[in-house]
Order: sequence, then C-alpha cells, then structure tokens
Amino acid sequence: MSPIFDYQASLIRMGNDESLLREMASLLLEDGPHRLREAQAGLQSHDAQRVMRAAHTLKGLAANFGAARAVAAAAKLEDLARHEHWADMDNAAEALQQSWDELLHALRPIATMASESV
Repeated sequence: MSPIFDYQASLIRMGNDESLLREMASLLLEDGPHRLREAQAGLQSHDAQRVMRAAHTLKGLAANFGAARAVAAAAKLEDLARHEHWADMDNAAEALQQSWDELLHALRPIATMASESV
C-alpha cells in the first residue's frame, strides 16, 4: 500500500520550507472538511456543478501533498459529476471521504506543529 501522502515531495513542492508545509497542512485541515460537506450537499441536491467544483478543489488540495489515493478519488467524483453519472457518485463520494479521513488524520500532526511554533 502506498503512503497516504508524500512528505518529501510535499516539502520539495513547497520550496523545502517546513513552515509553509505546516501552514498548508493547517489550511487543508480547515478547508478540506468544508469542501467534503459541499460535495455531499451537491449530491443530496443533485447539483452536479457543486459536486464537480468541490471535488476539483479537493483534488488540488490533496495534490499539494502527493496524496495519490485522495487525488484519484476526487478526480473520479469530479469526472462522474461532469457526466452526471448519479448512480455511481455515492460510492465515489464514500471512497473520497475515506481517503480524506486518512489524509486529514495523517496531516494533523504536521499542522499541530504549526500552531505550536506560533
């Protein structure tokens, strides 16, 4: 099984700036759950554009951390929403939620370091 996120690639992506990495982890912990709720709200209201926007944002947030599973899950939901494949979106949303739960859990210690260094 691949790691939940790629610490070294994330650090490189952020110019080897550990404080930026911690800040970005904090932002992801704050924004990610909002975007997940937004995707769920779009699913409940059958608003494909809302689901697609939320999934696209989640994909970008996860990509910053090399979180392959979360990126793939968000991309799948985004694609299903783009084509309005409602029958498959619930399973895709569940996979997205699981991968994000793992990512949030894995990044929490890094984000916590950010608040401790202030």
